[in-house]
Amino acid sequence: MEDAFLIAAAKQGNKKRLDELITKYYEKIYHYCYRHTDDRTMAEDLTQEVFLKVIRNINGYSHYGKFENYLYVIAGNVCKDFYKQKVFVSMEEVATEEGKEERSYDRIENSLVVKEALDSLNEKEREAIILRYYQDLKIKDIAKIMGDGVSITKYRLGHAKKLLKKYMKGEKS
Repeated sequence: MEDAFLIAAAKQGNKKRLDELITKYYEKIYHYCYRHTDDRTMAEDLTQEVFLKVIRNINGYSHYGKFENYLYVIAGNVCKDFYKQKVFVSMEEVATEEGKEERSYDRIENSLVVKEALDSLNEKEREAIILRYYQDLKIKDIAKIMGDGVSITKYRLGHAKKLLKKYMKGEKS
């Protein structure tokens, strides 16, 4: 169903339509939060926080663009707050937890290398890469979410890709 219809119904108190709206985007927002935390439990908590904010503020939502972009802005802010609180799990704990889930050592190691490479980027570059390559958003949508122009977003993505390539080749800065 179209987002505008679901939002209008949710604003009128239709809990079923609100639930449909949440269900429609839950996985995308969860994966976004997971990319920021590398922790399934924390990603679930952050995702729930995102949707609690949406539920609390649904009546104040004005339709200016895609609802999905609105969700990513909220999710980005929730993830930033998470980092500010410095409550994230150490990489050793993540590796141990993933090992319990019977992932191979190579897969964990590759995952940690990618996470480390992403962490080497500044916040804006990391955010752009996550939105583009993990969330599969269009550049114009990323620009709106981040409050930048399309050309700046393209530049930021290009620069971040160059830095990631250098990092992966062992040229850590």
